[in-house]
Amino acid sequence: MIKWQKTLAAAILSAAVAMPVMAEDSTALLVASRGEVFAEHEADRRALERGDGVQEEERIITGDKSFAVLQFIDGAKVTVRPNSVLDIKEYVYNGGDENAATLSLVQGGLRIITGAMAKAEPESFKVETPVALMGVRGTEFAIVLCDDGSICQEEGADY
Repeated sequence: MIKWQKTLAAAILSAAVAMPVMAEDSTALLVASRGEVFAEHEADRRALERGDGVQEEERIITGDKSFAVLQFIDGAKVTVRPNSVLDIKEYVYNGGDENAATLSLVQGGLRIITGAMAKAEPESFKVETPVALMGVRGTEFAIVLCDDGSICQEEGADY
């Protein structure tokens, strides 16, 4: 192999390793985590590990001193903070007119770096909390709920 071919092959291999591969039926992929991270759907609970897919209508739960980073099908990244509960109510992205995302923060906190959906159609991306429904209008959004369900901290929210 010529030197440039080796360099090209190495670049392609490293790009393939760095890009998460999403299962066809997955809405998001767990790309990083620490500690206890679970997905629940109805009565089923499973521990999540890096590389596992999650679907719509699943609840993501993080334990004490734990976190989860989910990469969604449109490239959005959601970091679920320790002691948090996040419901993925809806997440449909096809690059067309029927895109819609609704995430519900039940407890704890999260940070979102938006993907293609929120950039192209900001009104299609929503985050619910016990006290507010927020739209994301920038590239980043963070929110932390207090123990009583009210909003303790937020950045980038648009009510």
